[in-house]
Amino acid sequence: MSTGVLGEVLLSRLLDTMERFSETRVLVVGDVMLDHYIWGQVDRISPEAPVAVVGVTSDTYRLGGAANVAHNINRLGGAASIISVAGQDGEGARLREEMKRIGIDTTGLLSLPDRATTTKSRIMAHNQQLLRIDREVRSDISEDARKEALESFLTKIDTAQAIIFSDYAKGMLVAPMVRSMIDLAKKKGVPVFVDPKVASIDSYRGATLLTPNHLEASRSSGVEITDEGSLLLAGQGLMARTESQAVLITRGEAGMTLFEGGDSIHASHIPAVAQDVFDVTGAGDTVMATLSLAHAAGASLLEAAVLSNLAAGIVVGMVGTSTVSLDELREVVTFSSLFETSRGVFRPAGFRARVRL
Repeated sequence: MSTGVLGEVLLSRLLDTMERFSETRVLVVGDVMLDHYIWGQVDRISPEAPVAVVGVTSDTYRLGGAANVAHNINRLGGAASIISVAGQDGEGARLREEMKRIGIDTTGLLSLPDRATTTKSRIMAHNQQLLRIDREVRSDISEDARKEALESFLTKIDTAQAIIFSDYAKGMLVAPMVRSMIDLAKKKGVPVFVDPKVASIDSYRGATLLTPNHLEASRSSGVEITDEGSLLLAGQGLMARTESQAVLITRGEAGMTLFEGGDSIHASHIPAVAQDVFDVTGAGDTVMATLSLAHAAGASLLEAAVLSNLAAGIVVGMVGTSTVSLDELREVVTFSSLFETSRGVFRPAGFRARVRL
């Protein structure tokens, strides 16, 4: 029987979790970038070539990559610290100042003279992306930079309730450094959340939870995900390969599937929130930020995944790299029709019983 809103017990649990966001500090390690949006209008085709002519009306800048993860944590009421690298250029200065302005701790953001700040410039017209231009260096950071980053990690880990590795394959997350950081976190009992890339997934062995998307999960597991059976095999394979406590496979319009357990693995399917999708840019960052913050604030991994799914449903309805505020998430949780009750058990509507593998 559908309640139309969250069941009372689960609603209270999730709202209590969100109240504790303000007491929670998360350390984000990864590839920061600057998202540059060039907004304009198209009203003619160039006489020089068959391409649209964009009449620029404005430029905006937003935090991207690991910086966007930290921004999401901040907007949800948590405290975020960043460990990353940026160039000694105008983009790096803008990135640092914007993070400081919104309250992100940037004492772990290293300025490197020989490295350009990763910048993605998107040309937008009529709320549609026409072209993206990337300026980036993808080589591994130097040994000296790794040592500085590790020293910063050591000074910050004692006050962190969760660690996030946000991997965009821009050279920040070098395997030996990552392994040292994960080992330190495990010794101190701090949960580790990872948004991985396929090529580096083995570097994150032993993490608390990894969040590959559908394609990354297929490539990392060696199982082409085409149906529920292959999805379960892929999740089981990833759990074994990464020796992680859990794996959350994000599946776009199909929702998410959370795999948990050790010898007996359980899969929980979380349906996507009904939403008009305008732009998926940064949705994975929102999932990672909400998930880690909620778990650090006391939610189970499943409850945290449900919250992150609702948060992602908000940002995909916005244009460009976006974040979710605590008030927006609270409103969606309170009035969501995604949940139903059955014999006193509260669960997402369409949420399938856990599958034991």
